[in-house]
Amino acid sequence: MIMASNKAYMRGSVAYKLEEKKTIEAQQERSKKVEKKSKKNFAKFVITVVFISFISFALLVRFFYILKLNAEIRSIKKEIKLMQDENDNLRVEIAKLNNIKDIDRIAVQKYGMIVPHPSDVHYLEVTPLNIADKEDEKTNNKMAFIYRLLGLIN
Repeated sequence: MIMASNKAYMRGSVAYKLEEKKTIEAQQERSKKVEKKSKKNFAKFVITVVFISFISFALLVRFFYILKLNAEIRSIKKEIKLMQDENDNLRVEIAKLNNIKDIDRIAVQKYGMIVPHPSDVHYLEVTPLNIADKEDEKTNNKMAFIYRLLGLIN
């Protein structure tokens, strides 16, 4: 369509240019969406890596603690074994020294003790402690009664 005035004259199709602009804008929008998705994916990736690193570090610390405790248990078991061996040695030594003949020999040789003559031996009658305590209580009760009577008289 050619018209007499320049103002009304158009060349080409305007619709094509609009379509081209729309497709460029759509491509730009798609590229922006892809960038946003890639940024979101990267953020998720970073968060996942940080989370896995934290969990791994926590597990390593826990395993280190367990290994440390196992080493302590082993050292304590060694100490217990040494103490048991020492106890066994001491029991053997006690059994050796617990022989009456050895005790007599050591008493005579080392400390100069002698077997007493039968005339030097004096026997004492000893009452069991529970009977002696009962007799002391009876005596104390009688004395307490006498002191109470004397207190009333004064």
